[in-house]
Amino acid sequence: MIKSLITALLCLCTLCTFVTQSAAQDNLRVTVANLNQDVSLLSQSLKTLRLEIEELHRENARLRAQVAAASSNRDTEAQITNLASAIETLRREYRSADESQKQQILTEVNRQVSALAKETQAAINSIANAVENQPQIATPVHFSDDFPKTGKPYVVRSGDTLSKIARDHGSTIKNIQNANKIVNPSRDLKVGETIFIPIAQ
Repeated sequence: MIKSLITALLCLCTLCTFVTQSAAQDNLRVTVANLNQDVSLLSQSLKTLRLEIEELHRENARLRAQVAAASSNRDTEAQITNLASAIETLRREYRSADESQKQQILTEVNRQVSALAKETQAAINSIANAVENQPQIATPVHFSDDFPKTGKPYVVRSGDTLSKIARDHGSTIKNIQNANKIVNPSRDLKVGETIFIPIAQ
Protein backbone atom coordinates (compact mmCIF):
# COMPACT_ATOMS: atom_id res chain seq x y z
CA MET A 1 0.00 0.00 0.00
CA ILE A 2 2.71 2.35 1.01
CA LYS A 3 4.64 1.31 -2.04
CA SER A 4 1.58 1.93 -4.13
CA LEU A 5 1.09 5.29 -2.46
CA ILE A 6 4.74 6.18 -2.95
CA THR A 7 4.50 5.03 -6.51
CA ALA A 8 1.38 7.10 -6.97
CA LEU A 9 3.07 10.08 -5.37
CA LEU A 10 6.06 9.60 -7.60
CA CYS A 11 3.83 9.35 -10.58
CA LEU A 12 1.97 12.42 -9.42
CA CYS A 13 5.24 14.32 -8.90
CA THR A 14 6.43 13.21 -12.30
CA LEU A 15 3.14 14.28 -13.78
CA CYS A 16 3.30 17.61 -11.95
CA THR A 17 6.86 18.10 -13.11
CA PHE A 18 5.87 17.19 -16.62
CA VAL A 19 2.86 19.50 -16.45
CA THR A 20 4.99 22.20 -14.90
CA GLN A 21 7.68 21.73 -17.52
CA SER A 22 5.02 21.66 -20.22
CA ALA A 23 3.47 24.86 -18.86
CA ALA A 24 6.90 26.42 -18.58
CA GLN A 25 7.65 25.42 -22.12
CA ASP A 26 4.37 26.95 -23.27
CA ASN A 27 5.16 30.10 -21.36
CA LEU A 28 8.63 30.06 -22.84
CA ARG A 29 7.21 29.60 -26.29
CA VAL A 30 4.84 32.50 -25.75
CA THR A 31 7.64 34.62 -24.40
CA VAL A 32 9.92 33.69 -27.28
CA ALA A 33 7.09 34.37 -29.74
CA ASN A 34 6.51 37.72 -28.09
CA LEU A 35 10.21 38.42 -28.15
CA ASN A 36 10.37 37.47 -31.83
CA GLN A 37 7.47 39.75 -32.53
CA ASP A 38 9.15 42.56 -30.58
CA VAL A 39 12.41 41.94 -32.44
CA SER A 40 10.55 42.01 -35.75
CA LEU A 41 8.88 45.28 -34.80
CA LEU A 42 12.22 46.68 -33.67
CA SER A 43 13.83 45.55 -36.91
CA GLN A 44 11.08 47.20 -38.93
CA SER A 45 11.39 50.36 -36.85
CA LEU A 46 15.13 50.25 -37.37
CA LYS A 47 14.67 49.97 -41.14
CA THR A 48 12.23 52.90 -41.07
CA LEU A 49 14.70 54.88 -38.97
CA ARG A 50 17.49 54.09 -41.44
CA LEU A 51 15.32 55.27 -44.32
CA GLU A 52 14.53 58.48 -42.47
CA ILE A 53 18.23 59.01 -41.71
CA GLU A 54 19.10 58.45 -45.37
CA GLU A 55 16.40 60.93 -46.37
CA LEU A 56 17.80 63.40 -43.85
CA HIS A 57 21.27 62.91 -45.33
CA ARG A 58 19.93 63.56 -48.82
CA GLU A 59 18.03 66.63 -47.65
CA ASN A 60 21.15 67.87 -45.90
CA ALA A 61 23.16 67.36 -49.10
CA ARG A 62 20.52 69.29 -51.08
CA LEU A 63 20.59 72.11 -48.54
CA ARG A 64 24.39 72.23 -48.67
CA ALA A 65 24.28 72.35 -52.47
CA GLN A 66 21.69 75.14 -52.37
CA VAL A 67 23.76 77.10 -49.87
CA ALA A 68 26.87 76.63 -52.03
CA ALA A 69 24.94 77.67 -55.15
CA ALA A 70 23.51 80.72 -53.37
CA SER A 71 26.98 81.66 -52.20
CA SER A 72 28.32 81.13 -55.72
CA ASN A 73 25.45 83.22 -57.14
CA ARG A 74 26.24 86.01 -54.72
CA ASP A 75 29.88 85.88 -55.76
CA THR A 76 28.86 85.86 -59.42
CA GLU A 77 26.47 88.77 -58.91
CA ALA A 78 29.20 90.70 -57.13
CA GLN A 79 31.60 89.97 -60.00
CA ILE A 80 28.98 91.04 -62.57
CA THR A 81 28.31 94.24 -60.62
CA ASN A 82 32.03 95.01 -60.42
CA LEU A 83 32.45 94.24 -64.12
CA ALA A 84 29.50 96.48 -65.07
CA SER A 85 30.95 99.28 -62.94
CA ALA A 86 34.36 98.86 -64.59
CA ILE A 87 32.77 98.89 -68.07
CA GLU A 88 30.83 102.06 -67.27
CA THR A 89 34.01 103.70 -65.98
CA LEU A 90 35.80 102.74 -69.20
CA ARG A 91 32.93 104.16 -71.25
CA ARG A 92 33.10 107.47 -69.40
CA GLU A 93 36.86 107.62 -69.84
CA TYR A 94 36.54 106.77 -73.55
CA ARG A 95 33.87 109.44 -74.09
CA SER A 96 35.99 111.99 -72.25
CA ALA A 97 39.09 111.04 -74.21
CA ASP A 98 37.10 111.04 -77.46
CA GLU A 99 35.73 114.54 -76.80
CA SER A 100 39.19 115.78 -75.85
CA GLN A 101 40.68 114.28 -79.01
CA LYS A 102 37.91 115.80 -81.14
CA GLN A 103 38.59 119.22 -79.64
CA GLN A 104 42.32 118.82 -80.27
CA ILE A 105 41.68 117.78 -83.88
CA LEU A 106 39.26 120.69 -84.47
CA THR A 107 41.71 123.15 -82.91
CA GLU A 108 44.54 121.82 -85.09
CA VAL A 109 42.37 121.89 -88.24
CA ASN A 110 41.25 125.46 -87.51
CA ARG A 111 44.86 126.48 -86.94
CA GLN A 112 45.98 124.90 -90.22
CA VAL A 113 43.04 126.40 -92.12
CA SER A 114 43.81 129.85 -90.71
CA ALA A 115 47.47 129.47 -91.61
CA LEU A 116 46.57 128.28 -95.12
CA ALA A 117 44.13 131.16 -95.54
CA LYS A 118 46.83 133.63 -94.53
CA GLU A 119 49.34 132.05 -96.90
CA THR A 120 46.77 132.06 -99.73
CA GLN A 121 45.88 135.70 -99.12
CA ALA A 122 49.54 136.64 -98.99
CA ALA A 123 50.13 134.80 -102.28
CA ILE A 124 47.13 136.54 -103.88
CA ASN A 125 48.34 139.94 -102.65
CA SER A 126 51.82 139.18 -103.96
CA ILE A 127 50.44 138.22 -107.37
CA ALA A 128 48.23 141.30 -107.44
CA ASN A 129 51.16 143.54 -106.57
CA ALA A 130 53.30 141.89 -109.24
CA VAL A 131 50.58 142.41 -111.84
CA GLU A 132 50.08 146.03 -110.82
CA ASN A 133 53.79 146.73 -110.85
CA GLN A 134 54.35 144.97 -114.16
CA PRO A 135 55.11 147.50 -116.87
CA GLN A 136 52.37 147.77 -119.43
CA ILE A 137 53.72 146.92 -122.83
CA ALA A 138 51.55 148.04 -125.67
CA THR A 139 51.01 145.24 -128.08
CA PRO A 140 51.40 146.55 -131.60
CA VAL A 141 48.21 146.23 -133.57
CA HIS A 142 48.38 145.80 -137.30
CA PHE A 143 45.44 146.96 -139.33
CA SER A 144 44.65 145.61 -142.76
CA ASP A 145 43.53 147.57 -145.79
CA ASP A 146 41.56 144.59 -146.94
CA PHE A 147 38.06 145.97 -146.27
CA PRO A 148 35.39 147.36 -148.60
CA LYS A 149 36.03 150.96 -149.46
CA THR A 150 32.37 151.58 -149.95
CA GLY A 151 30.10 152.25 -147.01
CA LYS A 152 28.70 155.10 -144.97
CA PRO A 153 29.53 157.24 -141.95
CA TYR A 154 27.86 156.52 -138.62
CA VAL A 155 27.59 158.56 -135.41
CA VAL A 156 28.16 156.37 -132.34
CA ARG A 157 25.23 156.34 -129.93
CA SER A 158 24.94 155.34 -126.28
CA GLY A 159 24.86 151.56 -125.89
CA ASP A 160 26.47 150.89 -129.26
CA THR A 161 28.98 148.10 -129.68
CA LEU A 162 30.95 147.05 -132.74
CA SER A 163 28.99 143.81 -133.02
CA LYS A 164 25.65 145.69 -132.85
CA ILE A 165 26.77 148.30 -135.40
CA ALA A 166 28.10 145.59 -137.75
CA ARG A 167 24.93 143.55 -137.44
CA ASP A 168 22.60 146.53 -137.98
CA HIS A 169 24.44 147.72 -141.10
CA GLY A 170 25.46 144.46 -142.74
CA SER A 171 29.16 144.84 -142.00
CA THR A 172 31.74 142.96 -139.93
CA ILE A 173 33.56 143.85 -136.73
CA LYS A 174 36.93 143.26 -138.36
CA ASN A 175 36.14 145.58 -141.31
CA ILE A 176 34.96 148.37 -138.99
CA GLN A 177 38.08 147.97 -136.82
CA ASN A 178 40.40 148.06 -139.85
CA ALA A 179 38.62 151.02 -141.47
CA ASN A 180 38.65 153.14 -138.26
CA LYS A 181 41.88 151.70 -136.72
CA ILE A 182 40.07 150.79 -133.51
CA VAL A 183 42.44 148.93 -131.15
CA ASN A 184 40.06 148.35 -128.21
CA PRO A 185 36.37 148.57 -129.13
CA SER A 186 35.21 148.94 -125.53
CA ARG A 187 37.53 151.93 -124.93
CA ASP A 188 37.87 153.51 -128.36
CA LEU A 189 34.14 153.88 -129.12
CA LYS A 190 32.94 157.27 -127.91
CA VAL A 191 29.36 158.53 -128.03
CA GLY A 192 28.97 161.24 -130.67
CA GLU A 193 32.03 160.12 -132.61
CA THR A 194 31.60 159.50 -136.33
CA ILE A 195 33.02 156.29 -137.73
CA PHE A 196 33.05 154.76 -141.22
CA ILE A 197 31.13 151.52 -141.74
CA PRO A 198 32.50 149.51 -144.69
CA ILE A 199 29.72 147.84 -146.63
CA ALA A 200 30.41 145.50 -149.49
CA GLN A 201 28.55 146.30 -152.71
